[in-house]
Amino acid sequence: MLLSALAGACTAFAALLAVALVTAPARMAMPWSARIGGAVMLAGLTMTAWQHVGLAALGATDAPPWSYGTGLFAQSWGFYALLSGVLQPADRRRGLVITGGALSAALAALVPPAWAIPVSLTLGTAYALHLGTLVYRLRATRRWFRLELPVVLAFAVMGLGVGVAGALTPAVIPWHAFALAYSVQIAAGFLLVSALLLLVPDLATKTQEAVTTSYAQSSLGRVDVAEAAERLQRLFEDEHLYRDEDLGLAKLARRVELSPHQLSELLNVRFGESFSKFVRRHRVAAASRMLVDEPRASVLSVGLSVGFGSQSTFYAAFKEETGLVPGEFRRRNLPSDHSGNAQVID
Repeated sequence: MLLSALAGACTAFAALLAVALVTAPARMAMPWSARIGGAVMLAGLTMTAWQHVGLAALGATDAPPWSYGTGLFAQSWGFYALLSGVLQPADRRRGLVITGGALSAALAALVPPAWAIPVSLTLGTAYALHLGTLVYRLRATRRWFRLELPVVLAFAVMGLGVGVAGALTPAVIPWHAFALAYSVQIAAGFLLVSALLLLVPDLATKTQEAVTTSYAQSSLGRVDVAEAAERLQRLFEDEHLYRDEDLGLAKLARRVELSPHQLSELLNVRFGESFSKFVRRHRVAAASRMLVDEPRASVLSVGLSVGFGSQSTFYAAFKEETGLVPGEFRRRNLPSDHSGNAQVID
């Protein structure tokens, strides 16, 4: 019963993350390898969680079915393909992702079922450790480095732990205990990823910016930088493009007629800002004007009208830019004659 409940919970988490994976390209140019890897990982994890229900009934001399090992190798490669697609530029990740996929497929076909668990999860641990080195490379440009690296290393430790337990099953650890422990770990992994995405909803976009900066070789050699910068400023100052809640680096790059790499470099070279900082600054500036000019408008409506997706992200961005929350900013800057005659809405 507990295993079935855990499998159901994992299925629900996988469905939510799949929706996020499908909608992510609207905000960033997520490579095809990352999208495919994410889908394979979610499918593999969900299949494994449900297979644990039957795995718990195996006896002390039984081995897991071939399909169980296939799911393990699939989820390990999918995890690697998804994150390496975000953490590396295309020219560096392509060979490793293809090689890793070929290795995982070969091992899935050749490794005996009794050794599929330790071998697949040891491979997954190796993938996670390599991803950890990629995150470490971004430490100078990623504000969330101290949060992301422990998460990746936690997955490495979890994979190694399950791999060791798998090698001891069923000789030392019974199948039902292994199935329960691994199912709990899968559910915990889904919770960890979901919490990270809630805490940093634009994590993928910010990471992509860091990758562009860290691996950058100038891409503006044939670009009229002054003209591109002017075009960018017109889009924000005249067309107020920052009001688009779904505005991402790739989407803005198309409007400026540059590649995402070129736009990221232009923002850093010409304005000294990252994409997210540039957009946030314009949104907060517009919100600051509206808070004073439209005292009857609620703070939430102001935040949504300038492009923020929620009240929490609006408050956090506004305070980081101004040092004040929106309501306090309004109270301090509203003209005295206006505040006396109008109802100020927070």
